[in-house]
Amino acid sequence: MNKNDEREIKKEFQLERIILFSDAVFAIIITIMVLDIRLPEGIRHADPSHVKHAFFELIPKALAYGLSFFLVSKFWLGHLRIFSHLKDYDPKLLAYNLIYLFSVSLFPFAVTLISGNINPESPAYGWGIYTYAAIILITTLSQTVLSRYLVIHRERLCFEPEKVIEALKYKVLKYNFITIPLATVLFIIIGCLGYPAYYSMGGLAVYGFIMGRLYSKHYPKQTGGPVIANLYNAIKNRRAIKHRNKKLEVKE
Repeated sequence: MNKNDEREIKKEFQLERIILFSDAVFAIIITIMVLDIRLPEGIRHADPSHVKHAFFELIPKALAYGLSFFLVSKFWLGHLRIFSHLKDYDPKLLAYNLIYLFSVSLFPFAVTLISGNINPESPAYGWGIYTYAAIILITTLSQTVLSRYLVIHRERLCFEPEKVIEALKYKVLKYNFITIPLATVLFIIIGCLGYPAYYSMGGLAVYGFIMGRLYSKHYPKQTGGPVIANLYNAIKNRRAIKHRNKKLEVKE
Protein backbone atom coordinates (compact mmCIF):
# COMPACT_ATOMS: atom_id res chain seq x y z
CA MET A 1 0.00 0.00 0.00
CA ASN A 2 1.50 3.34 -1.05
CA LYS A 3 1.36 6.58 0.90
CA ASN A 4 -1.50 8.03 -1.17
CA ASP A 5 -3.68 5.02 -0.37
CA GLU A 6 -2.81 5.29 3.32
CA ARG A 7 -3.66 9.00 3.28
CA GLU A 8 -7.03 8.36 1.64
CA ILE A 9 -7.91 5.60 4.11
CA LYS A 10 -6.95 7.82 7.04
CA LYS A 11 -9.00 10.72 5.63
CA GLU A 12 -12.03 8.47 5.12
CA PHE A 13 -11.72 7.10 8.66
CA GLN A 14 -11.46 10.59 10.17
CA LEU A 15 -14.44 11.83 8.16
CA GLU A 16 -16.45 8.85 9.37
CA ARG A 17 -15.53 9.72 12.95
CA ILE A 18 -16.82 13.26 12.44
CA ILE A 19 -20.15 11.96 11.12
CA LEU A 20 -20.49 9.37 13.91
CA PHE A 21 -19.73 12.02 16.53
CA SER A 22 -22.36 14.34 15.05
CA ASP A 23 -24.97 11.57 14.93
CA ALA A 24 -24.21 10.72 18.56
CA VAL A 25 -24.79 14.35 19.57
CA PHE A 26 -28.20 14.37 17.88
CA ALA A 27 -29.14 11.06 19.52
CA ILE A 28 -28.11 12.30 22.97
CA ILE A 29 -30.07 15.54 22.50
CA ILE A 30 -33.27 13.63 21.73
CA THR A 31 -32.67 11.29 24.67
CA ILE A 32 -32.13 14.16 27.10
CA MET A 33 -35.33 15.88 25.95
CA VAL A 34 -37.50 12.81 26.57
CA LEU A 35 -36.03 12.29 30.05
CA ASP A 36 -37.86 15.41 31.18
CA ILE A 37 -41.22 13.69 30.57
CA ARG A 38 -41.74 11.72 33.75
CA LEU A 39 -44.33 11.41 36.49
CA PRO A 40 -43.42 12.69 39.96
CA GLU A 41 -42.07 10.23 42.49
CA GLY A 42 -44.61 8.56 44.74
CA ILE A 43 -47.44 8.83 42.21
CA ARG A 44 -48.11 5.08 42.50
CA HIS A 45 -49.54 5.57 45.97
CA ALA A 46 -51.56 8.69 45.13
CA ASP A 47 -55.33 8.79 44.71
CA PRO A 48 -56.86 8.78 41.18
CA SER A 49 -57.46 12.54 41.15
CA HIS A 50 -53.78 13.26 41.83
CA VAL A 51 -52.71 10.76 39.15
CA LYS A 52 -55.04 12.40 36.63
CA HIS A 53 -53.69 15.83 37.55
CA ALA A 54 -50.11 14.60 37.17
CA PHE A 55 -50.86 13.23 33.68
CA PHE A 56 -52.43 16.52 32.62
CA GLU A 57 -49.33 18.36 33.80
CA LEU A 58 -47.24 16.18 31.47
CA ILE A 59 -49.21 17.24 28.37
CA PRO A 60 -47.28 20.52 27.81
CA LYS A 61 -43.99 18.66 28.21
CA ALA A 62 -45.09 15.98 25.75
CA LEU A 63 -46.18 18.60 23.21
CA ALA A 64 -42.92 20.53 23.62
CA TYR A 65 -40.97 17.30 23.20
CA GLY A 66 -42.95 16.36 20.08
CA LEU A 67 -42.31 19.74 18.45
CA SER A 68 -38.64 19.72 19.41
CA PHE A 69 -38.19 16.13 18.24
CA PHE A 70 -39.56 17.15 14.85
CA LEU A 71 -37.26 20.19 14.63
CA VAL A 72 -34.15 18.31 15.75
CA SER A 73 -34.98 15.56 13.25
CA LYS A 74 -35.24 18.18 10.48
CA PHE A 75 -31.87 19.61 11.46
CA TRP A 76 -30.37 16.11 11.52
CA LEU A 77 -31.70 15.44 8.03
CA GLY A 78 -30.12 18.70 6.89
CA HIS A 79 -26.84 17.66 8.47
CA LEU A 80 -27.07 14.27 6.77
CA ARG A 81 -27.71 15.94 3.42
CA ILE A 82 -24.69 18.21 3.86
CA PHE A 83 -22.25 15.50 4.90
CA SER A 84 -23.41 13.01 2.27
CA HIS A 85 -21.49 15.08 -0.30
CA LEU A 86 -18.20 15.32 1.58
CA LYS A 87 -15.03 13.65 0.40
CA ASP A 88 -12.68 15.79 2.48
CA TYR A 89 -12.71 18.24 5.40
CA ASP A 90 -10.64 21.05 6.86
CA PRO A 91 -10.39 22.82 10.25
CA LYS A 92 -12.93 25.51 9.30
CA LEU A 93 -15.50 22.91 8.31
CA LEU A 94 -14.98 21.19 11.68
CA ALA A 95 -15.42 24.52 13.48
CA TYR A 96 -18.67 25.33 11.65
CA ASN A 97 -19.93 21.82 12.33
CA LEU A 98 -19.20 22.17 16.05
CA ILE A 99 -21.02 25.52 16.14
CA TYR A 100 -23.98 23.85 14.45
CA LEU A 101 -23.98 20.99 16.96
CA PHE A 102 -23.70 23.48 19.83
CA SER A 103 -26.80 25.36 18.68
CA VAL A 104 -28.77 22.11 18.31
CA SER A 105 -27.64 21.00 21.78
CA LEU A 106 -29.51 23.99 23.29
CA PHE A 107 -32.90 22.43 22.46
CA PRO A 108 -33.20 20.43 25.73
CA PHE A 109 -32.70 23.68 27.65
CA ALA A 110 -35.35 25.40 25.52
CA VAL A 111 -37.81 22.54 26.02
CA THR A 112 -37.37 22.77 29.79
CA LEU A 113 -38.05 26.50 29.68
CA ILE A 114 -41.28 26.40 27.67
CA SER A 115 -42.72 23.24 29.22
CA GLY A 116 -42.00 24.26 32.81
CA ASN A 117 -43.45 27.77 32.60
CA ILE A 118 -46.90 27.58 31.01
CA ASN A 119 -48.39 30.39 33.09
CA PRO A 120 -48.79 33.35 30.67
CA GLU A 121 -48.60 35.78 33.58
CA SER A 122 -45.17 34.54 34.60
CA PRO A 123 -42.16 36.50 33.23
CA ALA A 124 -40.39 33.16 32.76
CA TYR A 125 -43.08 32.15 30.26
CA GLY A 126 -42.21 35.01 27.92
CA TRP A 127 -38.48 34.46 28.24
CA GLY A 128 -38.97 30.76 27.55
CA ILE A 129 -40.79 31.42 24.26
CA TYR A 130 -38.25 34.03 23.15
CA THR A 131 -35.40 31.68 24.00
CA TYR A 132 -37.00 28.79 22.09
CA ALA A 133 -37.56 30.97 19.01
CA ALA A 134 -34.01 32.33 19.21
CA ILE A 135 -32.53 28.83 19.37
CA ILE A 136 -34.49 27.81 16.26
CA LEU A 137 -33.17 30.84 14.38
CA ILE A 138 -29.59 30.38 15.61
CA THR A 139 -29.58 26.72 14.59
CA THR A 140 -31.03 27.53 11.17
CA LEU A 141 -28.42 30.24 10.66
CA SER A 142 -25.54 27.97 11.71
CA GLN A 143 -26.79 25.31 9.29
CA THR A 144 -26.87 27.93 6.54
CA VAL A 145 -23.31 29.03 7.34
CA LEU A 146 -22.13 25.42 7.20
CA SER A 147 -23.89 24.92 3.86
CA ARG A 148 -22.42 28.14 2.49
CA TYR A 149 -18.90 27.04 3.36
CA LEU A 150 -19.51 23.74 1.63
CA VAL A 151 -20.87 25.46 -1.48
CA ILE A 152 -17.94 27.88 -1.70
CA HIS A 153 -15.36 25.09 -1.35
CA ARG A 154 -17.31 22.36 -3.14
CA GLU A 155 -14.58 21.73 -5.75
CA ARG A 156 -12.16 20.74 -3.01
CA LEU A 157 -14.46 19.15 -0.42
CA CYS A 158 -17.28 17.44 -2.32
CA PHE A 159 -18.07 14.60 -4.63
CA GLU A 160 -19.85 15.79 -7.77
CA PRO A 161 -19.44 19.50 -6.90
CA GLU A 162 -21.73 20.55 -9.75
CA LYS A 163 -24.69 18.98 -7.91
CA VAL A 164 -24.06 20.45 -4.45
CA ILE A 165 -26.01 23.72 -4.85
CA GLU A 166 -29.06 21.88 -6.13
CA ALA A 167 -28.84 19.11 -3.52
CA LEU A 168 -28.57 21.56 -0.61
CA LYS A 169 -31.23 23.87 -2.10
CA TYR A 170 -28.80 26.69 -1.53
CA LYS A 171 -30.66 29.08 -3.86
CA VAL A 172 -33.28 29.34 -1.11
CA LEU A 173 -31.10 28.61 1.90
CA LYS A 174 -28.99 31.72 1.29
CA TYR A 175 -32.05 33.91 1.97
CA ASN A 176 -31.65 33.00 5.65
CA PHE A 177 -28.87 35.60 5.80
CA ILE A 178 -31.63 38.18 5.23
CA THR A 179 -34.76 36.67 6.77
CA ILE A 180 -33.21 35.59 10.08
CA PRO A 181 -31.80 39.06 10.96
CA LEU A 182 -35.18 40.55 10.00
CA ALA A 183 -36.97 38.02 12.24
CA THR A 184 -34.58 38.89 15.07
CA VAL A 185 -35.36 42.60 14.69
CA LEU A 186 -39.08 41.75 14.69
CA PHE A 187 -38.71 39.82 17.97
CA ILE A 188 -36.87 42.76 19.54
CA ILE A 189 -39.64 45.13 18.45
CA ILE A 190 -42.31 42.78 19.84
CA GLY A 191 -40.47 42.65 23.17
CA CYS A 192 -39.90 46.41 23.37
CA LEU A 193 -43.52 47.22 22.56
CA GLY A 194 -44.74 44.86 25.27
CA TYR A 195 -46.72 42.48 23.07
CA PRO A 196 -47.33 38.93 24.35
CA ALA A 197 -44.37 36.60 23.84
CA TYR A 198 -46.35 34.14 21.74
CA TYR A 199 -46.37 36.75 18.96
CA SER A 200 -42.80 35.63 18.31
CA MET A 201 -44.11 32.18 17.32
CA GLY A 202 -46.35 33.98 14.82
CA GLY A 203 -43.18 35.60 13.49
CA LEU A 204 -41.66 32.16 13.05
CA ALA A 205 -44.78 31.08 11.17
CA VAL A 206 -44.40 34.06 8.81
CA TYR A 207 -40.73 33.17 8.32
CA GLY A 208 -41.69 29.57 7.52
CA PHE A 209 -44.35 30.73 5.06
CA ILE A 210 -41.93 33.05 3.24
CA MET A 211 -39.24 30.38 2.99
CA GLY A 212 -41.81 27.87 1.82
CA ARG A 213 -42.90 30.16 -1.00
CA LEU A 214 -39.27 30.58 -2.01
CA TYR A 215 -38.83 26.79 -2.06
CA SER A 216 -41.91 26.49 -4.25
CA LYS A 217 -40.55 29.12 -6.63
CA HIS A 218 -37.02 27.76 -7.01
CA TYR A 219 -37.73 24.04 -6.55
CA PRO A 220 -41.33 23.53 -7.70
CA LYS A 221 -40.95 19.77 -8.14
CA GLN A 222 -39.22 19.19 -4.82
CA THR A 223 -40.39 19.10 -1.24
CA GLY A 224 -38.51 19.84 1.93
CA GLY A 225 -39.45 23.41 2.80
CA PRO A 226 -40.72 24.44 6.24
CA VAL A 227 -43.62 22.33 7.45
CA ILE A 228 -45.99 25.31 7.66
CA ALA A 229 -45.44 26.09 4.00
CA ASN A 230 -45.85 22.43 3.05
CA LEU A 231 -49.16 22.33 4.94
CA TYR A 232 -50.31 25.50 3.18
CA ASN A 233 -49.38 24.07 -0.23
CA ALA A 234 -51.18 20.80 0.54
CA ILE A 235 -54.40 22.64 1.51
CA LYS A 236 -54.09 24.83 -1.58
CA ASN A 237 -53.70 21.79 -3.82
CA ARG A 238 -56.69 20.06 -2.25
CA ARG A 239 -58.87 23.11 -2.84
CA ALA A 240 -57.73 23.27 -6.46
CA ILE A 241 -58.59 19.61 -6.95
CA LYS A 242 -62.05 20.03 -5.37
CA HIS A 243 -62.73 23.09 -7.53
CA ARG A 244 -61.72 21.20 -10.65
CA ASN A 245 -63.90 18.21 -9.70
CA LYS A 246 -66.91 20.49 -9.16
CA LYS A 247 -66.42 21.98 -12.63
CA LEU A 248 -66.30 18.49 -14.12
CA GLU A 249 -69.49 17.52 -12.29
CA VAL A 250 -71.31 20.60 -13.61
CA LYS A 251 -70.23 19.84 -17.18
CA GLU A 252 -71.43 16.25 -16.88
